Amino acid sequence: MATISFQLDDFDEKVIRNYAKSKDMSISSFLRTVVIEKIEDDIDDELYEQALQESKNGSQDITANFIIKLATLEK
Repeated sequence: MATISFQLDDFDEKVIRNYAKSKDMSISSFLRTVVIEKIEDDIDDELYEQALQESKNGSQDITANFIIKLATLEK
Protein backbone atom coordinates (compact mmCIF):
# COMPACT_ATOMS: atom_id res chain seq x y z
CA MET A 1 0.00 0.00 0.00
CA ALA A 2 1.31 3.45 -0.90
CA THR A 3 1.59 6.46 1.36
CA ILE A 4 1.01 10.03 0.23
CA SER A 5 1.85 12.92 2.52
CA PHE A 6 1.13 16.62 2.27
CA GLN A 7 1.41 19.74 4.40
CA LEU A 8 -1.48 21.34 6.28
CA ASP A 9 -1.62 24.35 8.52
CA ASP A 10 -2.80 23.73 12.08
CA PHE A 11 -6.33 24.99 11.46
CA ASP A 12 -6.92 22.74 8.43
CA GLU A 13 -5.49 19.75 10.30
CA LYS A 14 -7.89 20.31 13.20
CA VAL A 15 -10.88 20.75 10.89
CA ILE A 16 -10.07 17.51 9.03
CA ARG A 17 -9.33 15.59 12.21
CA ASN A 18 -12.53 16.74 13.94
CA TYR A 19 -14.70 16.13 10.89
CA ALA A 20 -13.34 12.62 10.35
CA LYS A 21 -13.86 11.88 14.05
CA SER A 22 -17.46 13.16 13.86
CA LYS A 23 -18.09 10.68 11.04
CA ASP A 24 -16.41 7.89 13.03
CA MET A 25 -13.72 7.55 10.35
CA SER A 26 -9.96 7.55 10.44
CA ILE A 27 -8.32 10.54 8.80
CA SER A 28 -6.83 8.22 6.18
CA SER A 29 -10.19 6.66 5.35
CA PHE A 30 -11.91 10.04 5.24
CA LEU A 31 -9.31 11.63 2.94
CA ARG A 32 -9.26 8.57 0.66
CA THR A 33 -13.06 8.74 0.34
CA VAL A 34 -13.07 12.48 -0.37
CA VAL A 35 -10.33 12.22 -3.00
CA ILE A 36 -11.94 9.28 -4.82
CA GLU A 37 -15.34 11.00 -4.80
CA LYS A 38 -13.75 14.16 -6.24
CA ILE A 39 -12.10 12.16 -9.04
CA GLU A 40 -15.39 10.37 -9.82
CA ASP A 41 -17.24 13.71 -9.89
CA ASP A 42 -14.66 15.18 -12.28
CA ILE A 43 -14.94 12.15 -14.58
CA ASP A 44 -18.75 12.43 -14.51
CA ASP A 45 -18.48 16.13 -15.40
CA GLU A 46 -16.15 15.35 -18.31
CA LEU A 47 -18.48 12.62 -19.61
CA TYR A 48 -21.45 14.97 -19.33
CA GLU A 49 -19.62 17.70 -21.26
CA GLN A 50 -18.60 15.16 -23.90
CA ALA A 51 -22.19 13.90 -24.26
CA LEU A 52 -23.49 17.46 -24.42
CA GLN A 53 -20.98 18.31 -27.16
CA GLU A 54 -21.90 15.18 -29.12
CA SER A 55 -25.60 16.05 -28.89
CA LYS A 56 -24.85 19.54 -30.22
CA ASN A 57 -22.97 17.95 -33.13
CA GLY A 58 -26.09 16.13 -34.29
CA SER A 59 -25.64 12.78 -32.57
CA GLN A 60 -28.95 11.18 -31.73
CA ASP A 61 -29.92 8.90 -28.90
CA ILE A 62 -31.55 5.61 -29.79
CA THR A 63 -34.24 4.47 -27.37
CA ALA A 64 -34.88 0.91 -26.34
CA ASN A 65 -38.37 1.15 -27.87
CA PHE A 66 -36.85 2.10 -31.24
CA ILE A 67 -34.56 -0.94 -31.15
CA ILE A 68 -37.49 -3.21 -30.23
CA LYS A 69 -39.50 -1.81 -33.15
CA LEU A 70 -36.59 -2.45 -35.52
CA ALA A 71 -36.20 -6.00 -34.22
CA THR A 72 -39.92 -6.65 -34.75
CA LEU A 73 -39.83 -5.30 -38.30
CA GLU A 74 -36.96 -7.63 -39.25
CA LYS A 75 -38.99 -10.76 -38.39
